[in-house]
Amino acid sequence: MKAENPIVYVIKEQMSRGELGPVPIDYSPAMAFGDIEFITHHDMPLYGKSSVQEHWNRDVQNFVKKYDPDRDYIITTGQPMAILAVGFALGQEGKCPRFLVWRREENRYRVVNFDSTLACESIV
Repeated sequence: MKAENPIVYVIKEQMSRGELGPVPIDYSPAMAFGDIEFITHHDMPLYGKSSVQEHWNRDVQNFVKKYDPDRDYIITTGQPMAILAVGFALGQEGKCPRFLVWRREENRYRVVNFDSTLACESIV
């Protein structure tokens, strides 16, 4: 049986401004590390207790269950609060993130790993 490819999770698909309007960011260079999957499909609302927030939370919880810290990657895009919330959700499950960061000078993504000095386990 063939093993599945690693997954590159993107917190939220981003758009840039093109001459004719919004253009999706090209994440294809990240496909060198695995298959692309978007964690959320809309921005996190900045108020609580809404059906939009519930849906966003469900998307993040589904991601946390599937995320394999030994083989998958995360590209941090979107609102800073959303990035923090995704990291917090991973920490609640004791999962340490592995990031891909775009290096414009190199025109490619680079892996950012945290070493064992960062507490990725629950602190008791």
